[in-house]
Amino acid sequence: MAYKVLGIGISILFLTGCETFFGSQQSTQAPPETLQCPVVEPVVCPELPPAPEVKPELPKPEVKPPEQVVDCTKPVEYNSKYHRLGQVEYVDIMPMGFRQKARIDTGAETTSIDAINIIEFERDGRDWVQFSVKDRNTDESVMIKAPIKRTVLIKQHGSKDIRRQVVLLTLAIGELKEEVEVTLADRENFEYPVLIGRNFLQGRALVDVSRKFLSLE
Repeated sequence: MAYKVLGIGISILFLTGCETFFGSQQSTQAPPETLQCPVVEPVVCPELPPAPEVKPELPKPEVKPPEQVVDCTKPVEYNSKYHRLGQVEYVDIMPMGFRQKARIDTGAETTSIDAINIIEFERDGRDWVQFSVKDRNTDESVMIKAPIKRTVLIKQHGSKDIRRQVVLLTLAIGELKEEVEVTLADRENFEYPVLIGRNFLQGRALVDVSRKFLSLE
């Protein structure tokens, strides 16, 4: 019994010594070194200069062209290379000089004439046409024969299309004389038997729609 008590005591002393030894070693150990961060000065941004004041753009003054004054009392000067024509003129069918009244129409492309008794025939292997032109005042008529230059198809609303012959004729209005294509048309219901189109007028005549028969002046 005495030996057991003695063994227990020795064990207690041994454990107490070990605790004291290790505890003293831990207490003598130097604390870990503390890291020192460098001091960083705050960055100060320079102040920006104030934005320039934008002034609204003033509207530019409107520049008007100088006013042109036209003297309407003076007669109009025409270029000498052009012939002056009115809205209605007398036209002579050459070479016989058969005279007809003609409407001058700058809106029509081709000249046309009121032709009656149209008969096609062949001569020397070519297609020809024979037709008559009648003076509405005297009932006098003249027969003309000419080769067919081409044909045109006239489309009519609500009725059958009509084929028209085109021939070359020499026409004269005053001093203006030209050979042009002329369409043989039915102009019985029109006021004037001849219509003068742009193919006769272009580059040759100036038309004054307020006047008539200027070629006779």
